[in-house]
Amino acid sequence: MAERDYGRLGRIGVVTPQSNPTVEPEMSALLPERVSMLTTRCTSRSEPRQRFLEYFHNLDQTLQSFDGLELNALAFACTASSYLVSLEQERDAVLRLESKYGYPVVTAASAIAQSLKHLGARRIALACPYPAWLLAEAESYWTRREFEIAVAMSAQPDMQDTRAIYNLRGSDVTSRILEAVRDTNADAIVVTGTGMPGLQLVCDLQDATGRPAMNSNLCLAWACLRAAGIDPGERAPRPGFPLLGGWRERLDSL
Repeated sequence: MAERDYGRLGRIGVVTPQSNPTVEPEMSALLPERVSMLTTRCTSRSEPRQRFLEYFHNLDQTLQSFDGLELNALAFACTASSYLVSLEQERDAVLRLESKYGYPVVTAASAIAQSLKHLGARRIALACPYPAWLLAEAESYWTRREFEIAVAMSAQPDMQDTRAIYNLRGSDVTSRILEAVRDTNADAIVVTGTGMPGLQLVCDLQDATGRPAMNSNLCLAWACLRAAGIDPGERAPRPGFPLLGGWRERLDSL
């Protein structure tokens, strides 16, 4: 890797939903220097539930768009897809893809689970921009993963087309999420979903509650670096940022 002009520390592949505008800028802020991020997009024209399932079941086909590109890890940046399949389906798909392509594959949901376990968090406050039916699926997923849910809330429960998430600003939902999670005794706050801008929201929640907060993209970046064996360097944890640090200062430049 040291002989590469770019990505001398490693290459992280990212699969993001077709119209998601958030994953790439957030991952670019979170990954350390000399780590390249290379993306491809999953596509579907179906209604939301079926669209998320097609993203998941067509992941092998999507990864073929990387052709012979050598990756050090792959991030599947669609949390909702994992919520709609069983834990066994999620695990088995990851194992098949890792065996076929030869690099670690990390789903956004599994990255959150790894992050929570790393922090020793078992009781979580769950927040999202999802419609009510998808929040229910998320609650079921985290219960199956044996986490206790202190509170679960959606900032947009009446949303019809989940692509509307991509037009939200984190500041639009901060007060609603904070009101829902402030008085819980959760070990950590999880803002699930890769499409809503969430890094400033993570900072605001931590500042206001004193509890660790995370969103899907933060967990994905952390888990992919670990899976690839890449030293986080200037993104090493620091007080108040137990997964990755040094990225808050970059938010205004995104």
